[in-house]
Amino acid sequence: MLTLFLMAPLLGEVVGAALRMSNFVEPLRVTSILCFYGAGVVLIREIAQRLRLNGWGTVLLGVAYALIEEGLALQTIFNPDWAGGDTIYGRAAGVNWFWAVLVCGYHVVWSVLIPIGVVHILFPRESRSPWLSRRMLPVFGGVFALGAALFALISLLRSDFRLSVVEIGAVLAIVGLLTWAASRCRVRGTARVSERPPGTMRAGWTGLGFGLVWFAFHLMAFIGSGIPFVWWVLAAVLVAVAAAAIVARWMRRGWTARHQLAASFGAVLAAGLFGLLLVSQGDHLVDVVFEVIVIGGIVAGYIWTRRRAIPT
Repeated sequence: MLTLFLMAPLLGEVVGAALRMSNFVEPLRVTSILCFYGAGVVLIREIAQRLRLNGWGTVLLGVAYALIEEGLALQTIFNPDWAGGDTIYGRAAGVNWFWAVLVCGYHVVWSVLIPIGVVHILFPRESRSPWLSRRMLPVFGGVFALGAALFALISLLRSDFRLSVVEIGAVLAIVGLLTWAASRCRVRGTARVSERPPGTMRAGWTGLGFGLVWFAFHLMAFIGSGIPFVWWVLAAVLVAVAAAAIVARWMRRGWTARHQLAASFGAVLAAGLFGLLLVSQGDHLVDVVFEVIVIGGIVAGYIWTRRRAIPT
């Protein structure tokens, strides 16, 4: 549980340089990230285990989690100039549509699915059972709520933008609908097809490739394009569907922990390279050095986990 509590903010914020070394002097920001990511992802895993949700159920909970953070707390989905006063590409009817798709996809994969998957690989014996007692559930719920409140406070202090009642109600309604839909996605027996699973190298390169494409979309959200943003939104959705379809097919063909770890490593490495690109544009050399160390830690962690945590 503690490993997941710490790994979620590490993979969700630190690797992609959303939280940099120069930001560690901001205790409010660090505390909010630790509480929201750590407790939030632990709660998602706990709900999935107690309700016996399948992968799609966890994905829907991840989207709800992303909407709470980016829609209600940080308000980036609605705020027209949250990125330092620059207008976000793909905005219409008061919503940053392109950014909404990208940031939700990011949180589902890098903040939720990968941390849970890696921790299950590290602790296979505890991967199929709940971790929190009934007394601890409200405690983690409170920590998660504290993180959301701190995020909202940071947003209010940094921007004059305020959500309307309609926007708040719409996000809450969607979150409720996603949560209900997730509860209907229960684990059922599935027949495996008689095909050979892909090689682990192929899984790793696939994770890296899709990750780099997704972060290229992130750059487009800030740079903009002469092409109508609707086409970029459609492209991002198609990439996400293609990635999900490939993983689903591989799972039916005998997806193993080694495949999952390799694909996760590729995707996390893509986030690290994107983070290195971001910090290299800044003025803090310490951020660049720290990001290089983080990437080195990712590689070392992958090698260690592959050799020690996964039996041959």
